[in-house]
Amino acid sequence: MSRAAVLALTLLLVVLAPRHAAAQGTDVLRGRVLTVDGTRADSLRAFLRWRMRGDTVARVDSVEVDSAGRFSLPLAGEAADSLEVTVDAVDRDRRTHHPALVRIHRREAAWEQGIVLVPRTWTIAAGRYAGERVRVRPHLARTPVCRRCSVFWVQQQLRADGPVHWQGWPMSRFPLRVGFDRAHSVPVGAAPDSAAFWQAVARVEDAFGTDLFRPVRYAQTLPRHPEDNPDDVVLVVIDPSLSIAGLTTVLGRTGTVEYATVSFQRRGSVVGSVGPELVGHELMHVLGFGHTCSWRSIAADLQRCPELRASSPTPEDVAYAQLFYRVRDVQRASGARWGLEAAVAGERVLVLGLPEEP
Repeated sequence: MSRAAVLALTLLLVVLAPRHAAAQGTDVLRGRVLTVDGTRADSLRAFLRWRMRGDTVARVDSVEVDSAGRFSLPLAGEAADSLEVTVDAVDRDRRTHHPALVRIHRREAAWEQGIVLVPRTWTIAAGRYAGERVRVRPHLARTPVCRRCSVFWVQQQLRADGPVHWQGWPMSRFPLRVGFDRAHSVPVGAAPDSAAFWQAVARVEDAFGTDLFRPVRYAQTLPRHPEDNPDDVVLVVIDPSLSIAGLTTVLGRTGTVEYATVSFQRRGSVVGSVGPELVGHELMHVLGFGHTCSWRSIAADLQRCPELRASSPTPEDVAYAQLFYRVRDVQRASGARWGLEAAVAGERVLVLGLPEEP
């Protein structure tokens, strides 16, 4: 055989080798584990569970997560379409973070799985409750107050096998611009009592220990050019047609709030003993959160759990809200796909022995 023929055959074998390996199913699932504060979590182990096509017995493999938060697991053979990945503490009695449980399609194993772990406790850094440690139960923030009712952590998913988007503002938008929309109020020119409204806002900001809202004139909320689309605006209107004292609407792209409207039934709704509670309740919705009946809260559903109502944000409200935004920001900065939903599934299945969210 000539040298040219040998060289051609060698090149052919080099090209075919990866295909042969893929046909045999030798593959590696890679993952990266992050924490919300950038520190390393307790000793962790990653587990991979899958079935071979046509097989009824699940295979399980595991490996320790290294000091950089990375792991890799071999995926040998012709795996079925669904893979289950778990990250949990080696000593489960000493967990500092909730276990993460994710399910991915076989085709998704080709890229690194980024997972942000959710801590079991959250220490409030500033504000009225600075220094308080709050036990975090992710599944409670995803427990609806009734069937098909609101949950505290609101998520949006365009398709069943697609990524989850969590509803909230980009952190760079705070403090949000808040203006009284007198032109669209009824009667025209009506607005809530300004002093009472901003006193109620101050109570919310005092609980969170940060500036969340800032007053502006209505004209300052309008786009400067026709093509502009303001993405940090909250408008307040008076609408006597409401059947309830207050109503909040948030709009934006999937998972990102860009605009909100708070409607009050009467100008005097924000005044008196219940005024601050009403304003605070609606402002929690402005921030992207729904109702809850899982803890004492200013966002409690007043029809279904009035005994849990609070007149201002509670430590749990602050902790669950701050953690929500922190996990969301770490995901966006790192490109990690998994975060809150993995912690919810991990707590429900691996800790409580419950089925995953429907």
